[in-house]
Amino acid sequence: MATLWQDLRYGLRMLTGRPGFTAIAVAVLALGIGANTAIFSLVNAFLLKPLLIQKPEQIVGIYSRDTRNPGSYRAFSYPNYVDLREKNPAFTSLTALNMAMVGLAEGDITRRLVAELVSSNYFATLGVPIWRGRAFTAAEERPGSGVAVAVASYTFWRKSGADPGLVGKTLRINGRIFTVVGITPEGFTGTTAMISPELYLPLGMYEPMINDFEGAARPLAARDNHCLILVGRLRAGLAQPAADAQLASVALGMEQAYPAENRNQTLFVRPLARMSVTTNPSTDTELTVIAVLLLSMSAVVLLIASLNVANMMLARGSARRKEIAIRLALGGGRRSILQQLFTEGLVLALLGGAAGLLLAYWSTSLLVHSLAVLAPIDLVYRATPDIRVLAVTLGFCTLSTLLFALVPAWNLSRPDVLSDLKDGGQGVIEKGKPRRVFSRRNLLVMGQISLSLMLLTAAGLFFRSFVRAANVQPGFRMENSVLIELDPSLAGYDEQHGRQTYRALLDRLAALPGVESASVAATVPFGMVSLGRGIQKSSDAPSSKPDAMLECRFNIVGERYFATLGVPLLRGRSFLPGETGPGTPPVAVIDQLAASKLWPNSDAVGKHIRMSGGGLQKPRDAEVVGVVGNVQEHIIGRNSEAHLYVPFGQEYQANMSIHLRIAPQGRESEARFLETVRREIRTADSRLPVLALRTLRDHLDRSLDIWVVQTGSRMFGIFGGVALLLAMIGLYGIRAYTVARRTREIGIRMALGATGSDTLRMILREGAIIAAFGVGAGLVLSWLLGRVLASMLYEVSGADPLVFLAAPVLLTAVSLLACYVPARKAARVDPMVALRYE
Repeated sequence: MATLWQDLRYGLRMLTGRPGFTAIAVAVLALGIGANTAIFSLVNAFLLKPLLIQKPEQIVGIYSRDTRNPGSYRAFSYPNYVDLREKNPAFTSLTALNMAMVGLAEGDITRRLVAELVSSNYFATLGVPIWRGRAFTAAEERPGSGVAVAVASYTFWRKSGADPGLVGKTLRINGRIFTVVGITPEGFTGTTAMISPELYLPLGMYEPMINDFEGAARPLAARDNHCLILVGRLRAGLAQPAADAQLASVALGMEQAYPAENRNQTLFVRPLARMSVTTNPSTDTELTVIAVLLLSMSAVVLLIASLNVANMMLARGSARRKEIAIRLALGGGRRSILQQLFTEGLVLALLGGAAGLLLAYWSTSLLVHSLAVLAPIDLVYRATPDIRVLAVTLGFCTLSTLLFALVPAWNLSRPDVLSDLKDGGQGVIEKGKPRRVFSRRNLLVMGQISLSLMLLTAAGLFFRSFVRAANVQPGFRMENSVLIELDPSLAGYDEQHGRQTYRALLDRLAALPGVESASVAATVPFGMVSLGRGIQKSSDAPSSKPDAMLECRFNIVGERYFATLGVPLLRGRSFLPGETGPGTPPVAVIDQLAASKLWPNSDAVGKHIRMSGGGLQKPRDAEVVGVVGNVQEHIIGRNSEAHLYVPFGQEYQANMSIHLRIAPQGRESEARFLETVRREIRTADSRLPVLALRTLRDHLDRSLDIWVVQTGSRMFGIFGGVALLLAMIGLYGIRAYTVARRTREIGIRMALGATGSDTLRMILREGAIIAAFGVGAGLVLSWLLGRVLASMLYEVSGADPLVFLAAPVLLTAVSLLACYVPARKAARVDPMVALRYE
């Protein structure tokens, strides 16, 4: 221990004696370690950090699957939930939940937030005690009870000013007065990681609170209202297959008791995903793949940084050869030399790790904030690193020390003592050892260049993808369009009042100067929410053929929707004002893709389709009155999707958006127009919350798809830029070191007639050879990475020719620039230097 302490003190003296070297090395390591710590911090929060749940390994999701269509799942009705809770022996506890968007009145404005409607045993099932106050009672859970109470999340409590008297106070939610009866503990996010509702409400408040399209039309007590997600705690020692067998038996009994509502359904359990709670079993595979990819890329940055510092240590070690030789000549053992040099490297790594930890803290907070702006649900993320992050950061420090300190330490601990004592650390020509392209130092630089090119290429691919995505032509007009998202249910309005509100606002806003057209729609392209519905030819229904049903994106739209958004009407007509009222014959408009799949050889106009799912209690037939052009609503990871449109009036959803087509105008005029629209809405109804008011172009720029591509472009751009800088430093360092070591040789060459230009070309040529080998290896790595990234890119190949040409050219140019400064210095060597050495 005394020897180690002595080595630490000596190492610190050596490093403080060379502040320039130390500062550069610490900065380089901070970038490498900080990048890895930042990415691991996010991976830890999303995938690894244990949830605040007692024995989470016992918590499972319960799923209901159609035995005729194994890919079709559905939620549970409240009566079915009660039957399962009371009769099934597989669980010690079973809870039910449903997400809802609600409106919280805060003064004169209404803020939209996510609430979770839960059964009374929700917190007990998860094993989480209420921090303050109490949980819900069985009476508050009972359907239709109407007991307006709420449990606030810890995050909500903090947002409310950490009011110690919040329990017992009232909140106005969807126009109703609720009493806060409890607060959840800090860090509790339910069954998901990082994403959390702000409020918990009892199931007895289902009807006044629910405003989603599929659940609003039916009461909670109806056995055919499949609206709940079930989460259970398995009995200790009960394996998943045994639980599945018990549930399958229960499903048969439920089908016999209630055949109309439970026909062809089987039940089973699966572990819950950390990032979603849905009606079908899901995993975090996609998130895990992204995490592995990001960790791999950040590991590449750490490797480049370590190679860079290794080269710096090798160059610095050359100046310490005499010191090491003296210590060995005086009896110092090789082991003690290795320990000393390795300790110096560890000190450097720890300093870099400390700086990297600060860098990670800042960068992760910034990244999560950028995602929180888009997310409709609260993100619970604490940037303060936990013990796992600190341990991994220490691991990164140790790993980087092994990467950059071991080879230089090993090299320096095996000197030619007599030669080094004579040379005194000065540069000499190593007799009998010709210069090699693949020397240790050159290989380190080649590795940096190849890895840097890989990251640069990835950055280029994502940048090209971002440019394509930002200029997407989705099949409707993006420019001169305004989007207004509203939800009358958040002000407590029922369907009739909501319809009247939308109609009145459409008339009022259409009359504004500069408005050319106005309409309404349930979903917005590139939005966070989408609706789905299956359709088939009425002549095929009912059909057992698996390809008879076509799954479509589904939207409820006003009569001027297609004209307002500029969606081309190819055949037939749009909706008419007279057929958009309740009770009129059902009609529909489909897109070209749906028409070509259902009627590939005939006109779809005038034909009839049968619609099912998507909020319909039973299948419904509708006449196809028009066919419109295909539109694109997503950029990442989606194939072309068919679209189905039904008229507003025949169907309704509370949360909808008004679209305005306006005359062309500049940005300042647009901003003034948006403020005019906001005033008009406030004047028409001051209680109505405006959830979003922006141009359709701004909406696309803020979409999750664009965020993914843009963030990928930025992250790989940062990684690539850092790697390029490190490669430039590394190549400059090795060429400068080489020139310094070859001073005598260069002087002799010039004394024998070589010109400064000859020397300049020689040094540049040697640097170009190193860069060429690095670029060649980097192109292979880039091609392999491009294949991995292909599914994440938009209209860009993983081997895009422009990127694969531009990235090597840029890196080669930077490499030659890094070689030019030491080459110029070599070209100015005085030939008399060689004579003085002789």
